[in-house]
Amino acid sequence: MSKLQVKKLKFGKHNFQQVIQPQVLVAGFFDGVHLGHQSVIKTGVRLARTKNMPVSVLTFDRHPALVYSPQPPAYYQYLSPLQRKLELLDNLGVDRVYIAEFNPDFAHLRPQSFVEQFLIPLHLDTLVAGFDWTFGPKTQANMETLRQLAQGRFTVLKVPKLQFDQQKISSTHIRQFLKTHQIAAANLMLNYNYQNSGVVVHGFHRGRRLGFPTANLDIPLEQLIPAIGVYVTRVRVGQDWYPAMTSIGRNVTFNHGNNPLTVEANLLDFQGDLYGQTMKIEWLKYLRKEIKFANASELIQQMQQDQLQTQKYFQKV
Repeated sequence: MSKLQVKKLKFGKHNFQQVIQPQVLVAGFFDGVHLGHQSVIKTGVRLARTKNMPVSVLTFDRHPALVYSPQPPAYYQYLSPLQRKLELLDNLGVDRVYIAEFNPDFAHLRPQSFVEQFLIPLHLDTLVAGFDWTFGPKTQANMETLRQLAQGRFTVLKVPKLQFDQQKISSTHIRQFLKTHQIAAANLMLNYNYQNSGVVVHGFHRGRRLGFPTANLDIPLEQLIPAIGVYVTRVRVGQDWYPAMTSIGRNVTFNHGNNPLTVEANLLDFQGDLYGQTMKIEWLKYLRKEIKFANASELIQQMQQDQLQTQKYFQKV
């Protein structure tokens, strides 16, 4: 059972008391909690353990881009929405997460005020962050200026850049991989299998009529899903994982105009009713692009091949 504590902070509301026990604080937005983020967080966890202190993470409730350049919430799609991020942070051994509301007042907070009003009350022993972390305009509030603003009241530890195949490990690169079918590369940078979650809803029931019943996942717009295509996946139902082949697409063989994008998972070894259940899906391997077939018979033949490739994938792992 998780022991992770979650506390929300709001600028100007003074809704948190001065922390008495000194702690190590790891700061960052951490979308995806990828290998680079994990390096920063694990540095903080190790330091806290050697000092016999709790380790906390300071993050935000939304991406700063949504405040600096106001857009509809669906404009920014997350690799790890808040609940998923908390799960990943918990797995890394974090004791507490502070979620600051990133509103316009917070966005325009002067760097010195951020230190005095947000950091000092948290009784930091050390603040740990990545080499490129900023908390305001980059020319005013980077890791170098933070040391000056701290005035010796806490230590600032900068974690260097982590690279993979001569590329900086970043959320931006992972997004590019997911949008170009490079699932293996994305999972390597994440150090885990990329995941979405959603509720199983009713579709057109074509898969059942074709002999390949599917779970149609309603994935919230805030979650980034991989590019259109057919994938090897595994799906969690309750506490159990099942091998599956999953299509992201617009059902182009049955074209009735501009079909909505769907995510449909065919679970290989499952019998039962999934409607209304929340499922997690992990993306493991890209199989092929979406194809418009001449008829249902051709589609069935291709799905049989997809199923065979999916079975072979799981036989090897």
